Amino acid sequence: MKQAHSMRVAVAGLGWWGKEIIRSLAASRKFEVVVGIDPFPTEEAKAFLLQADVELATDLAQVLARSDIDGVILATPHSLHEEQVLAALETGKQVFCEKPLAMTSAGARRMLEAAASGGRVLGMGHERRFEPAVAELMRMVRAGELGRLLHVETNVSHDLFRKLDKANWRLDQKDAPAGMMTAVGIHITDIFVALAGPAESVCCVTDSMTFEPPAQDYVTATIKFRSGTRGTITFISATPFHGRIAVFGDKGWVELVSLGNVDQGLPTIFTHCTATGVARVQRSYEATSAVVANFESWADAVTKGSPYPFTSAELLENIKLFEAIVRSGRNGGAQVELETPSA
Repeated sequence: MKQAHSMRVAVAGLGWWGKEIIRSLAASRKFEVVVGIDPFPTEEAKAFLLQADVELATDLAQVLARSDIDGVILATPHSLHEEQVLAALETGKQVFCEKPLAMTSAGARRMLEAAASGGRVLGMGHERRFEPAVAELMRMVRAGELGRLLHVETNVSHDLFRKLDKANWRLDQKDAPAGMMTAVGIHITDIFVALAGPAESVCCVTDSMTFEPPAQDYVTATIKFRSGTRGTITFISATPFHGRIAVFGDKGWVELVSLGNVDQGLPTIFTHCTATGVARVQRSYEATSAVVANFESWADAVTKGSPYPFTSAELLENIKLFEAIVRSGRNGGAQVELETPSA
C-alpha cells in the first residue's frame, strides 16, 4: 500500500521508456502513478496500463487541470519538452522531465526560470548520477582524490536503434540531432559538466555510416572546459553495447566499464589507478535501480525540501554544450564557442 504522502503523478508518453518508468515506480512507496497519457496510444500501451491499474488519458492539458495530480513526468519526444514543461508549471504542477531538458539553451533558461519563480523542483532524467559506480567516481573527483582534473572521456554505444522504423522520432533530426547525443550522450555530458564545470568550446563530427541519411549513427566530439580540463566523447548507434567512462587527474585515474544498458541489470567494473607500478584497485558494482533513486530524490525534494543534486547552472550548461555539439556537427566539425556563464 502506498503512503498517504506519496506523490500522485501522471506519466506522459507511453513508449518504451514511459512504460519502464511506470514499472519502476510501482516498486516505490513515494509515488502513485494515477494516469498514463498518450495522444495516440497503441493497443500494447492500453493493455499495459490496464494490467498496471493506471488510467489512460489522451490529452495532457486535461490531466494538468486535475486537482488530484501532484506532478507530471514527461517521457515524450524531445522537441515537446519545453512547451510541456512550461504548460505544467503554469498549472502549478511539479515536473520531472526526461532528457534532454530542452533542444536549445534559450528554452532551458525559460524552463529553469519558470520552475524557480513558481517554487517548483524541476526533476531531471539523468539517472546515471545515481549509479553507485558513477556516484563514487564523482565523490572522488570532488574530494580531490584524483588531483587536478586533466581529461574526461567516454564511448557509450549500442545498436538498439537499428531496430527502429525509419519514421521513428528517435531518428528524426528535429528530436534527435547529432546521432545518439540526445539518447545517450546527454547523460554523460551531464556528469562531465558536473565534474569539470562549464564548457568553453567544442568540435563535433557526425556521420551516417550504416543508417540511411539523414538519420545519424556516429558522433564524436572534443571539448575544452573553462576549468582547463579537456574531454572527448564518442557514441555509435550501430555496434553492440559498449559503455566506458574514464577520468584522468594528475594523481590518478578511474575507469568505469558498464557491462550492459541501464535496463539490463548488469554490473559496472570500477578500476582506480594511483601511480605507475602500484597495483590497480578494481571492484564490481552491482546494478541498482538508479531510475527509482533519481525519482525518489526528486520526490524528497518536493515533499520534504531535501537537496536535489542537479543545480540550475549545471542543467543549463549541459544544454549549452549539447546545442554547441549539434551546431558543430551540422557545420562539418567547425569549432563552436559557448557563451560565458552568467555571474
